[in-house]
Amino acid sequence: MKLFKRFAASQNGGTAVTFAIAVIPLMVAAGVAIDFGRFYAAQTQLQAALDDGSLAAAVARDKTTAQRQKIGTDAFNANMKSGVVSDVVPVVNFKVVDTSVVATASLSLPTAFMSIVGVDNMDIATKSEVAIPENKNAEIAFVLDYSGSMGDVSGTEVKYIAMRKAATKLIDDLTKNDADKVKFALVPFSHHVYTSLPNAYVLGKPASGTWTGCTQDRQYPYNLTDATPTGDPASKWGQPNAPDHAYYGCSGYKDHNLKLVPLTNDFASLKSQMNVMTPYAYTHVALGVEFGYHVLSPNAPYAEGVGYADKKTKKYMVVLTDGEQTEPAFGPSGTRSVAQGDSNLEMLCSNAKASGITMMTVAFDLDDSSQRARLKSCASDEKDDFFVANSSDEMAQAFQTITAAISSQVFLSK
Repeated sequence: MKLFKRFAASQNGGTAVTFAIAVIPLMVAAGVAIDFGRFYAAQTQLQAALDDGSLAAAVARDKTTAQRQKIGTDAFNANMKSGVVSDVVPVVNFKVVDTSVVATASLSLPTAFMSIVGVDNMDIATKSEVAIPENKNAEIAFVLDYSGSMGDVSGTEVKYIAMRKAATKLIDDLTKNDADKVKFALVPFSHHVYTSLPNAYVLGKPASGTWTGCTQDRQYPYNLTDATPTGDPASKWGQPNAPDHAYYGCSGYKDHNLKLVPLTNDFASLKSQMNVMTPYAYTHVALGVEFGYHVLSPNAPYAEGVGYADKKTKKYMVVLTDGEQTEPAFGPSGTRSVAQGDSNLEMLCSNAKASGITMMTVAFDLDDSSQRARLKSCASDEKDDFFVANSSDEMAQAFQTITAAISSQVFLSK
């Protein structure tokens, strides 16, 4: 630091000129970083506003094209009143093409520093398309990672809090006007799932009564299906814990309020449960998806879901994780390994999709390329149903896109 001060304060002409020449690129670089930060924030806001307008226009019932265009434009403008581009006038266009609302928006964002090098504006353009939905119901299971790393910060917010806000907004948006058409389930997972089950479906319990506790997956191949447990002990939950993380006991799940909620239309209670849950322990993604499959299934132990053949109902599983599988899972011959957990996840996703469940997956602040690829493959549509979110803001945008997608496939007024 002293050397730097002497260098900057030097009266030697050559030193002063050299210092000035060196500082200019640094200042330009810093300014470019600021301008690009505004660019990405503006791009996110523009896309979110356009998605919101498209959704509002698409789900409005019995409207003419002109009415849908006005609804979309009004919703778009309301979302653009604040934020980084509140002082920039965008160009927006809504139209109805066949059975979809198609919208485009663009703006020219003035630069604050890049004008030094002759760049006065950065152009942003985006597009959104939402199908005008059919009149259907929706059953939606949130399968959300509550392992310890979800207590870290991503961007400007703690990850699990950002996730909770995004999930709560999705619930509010989809139930605002059509609460009777939607049910939600909540599966918070880490390396166990904490739930209530009939004793008959838990290893070593009597035939009657109810058990509440923590469990890992069932034994293979029962942990790949939504089949109801039978008399076979391997088909039941409550298998002996893997020794790897046994010191994270079940009491921690109760203390962190990480209890599964089956499909329900008691949205206030569901959101209250979400508000008190906090992260704990390690990661068993396959187990979360296993229970997500069960809560959407018409089969016991959770029988709140309608049958898969019900043409009036669409089923969705929204899976979010920020990490790799770290807990061993059951494979053939009673063996357990982390690699088997990865394999089980792939098979569970395949089986759930075969049952008619739309799988939507979010890789949240997830660096591992193998796990990202696995989540991408798990999604029903790798292009439209898989999301990479590297920050809390991007994760919120992913949930908003999921909201629009669900609304476009069932008839929900926003």
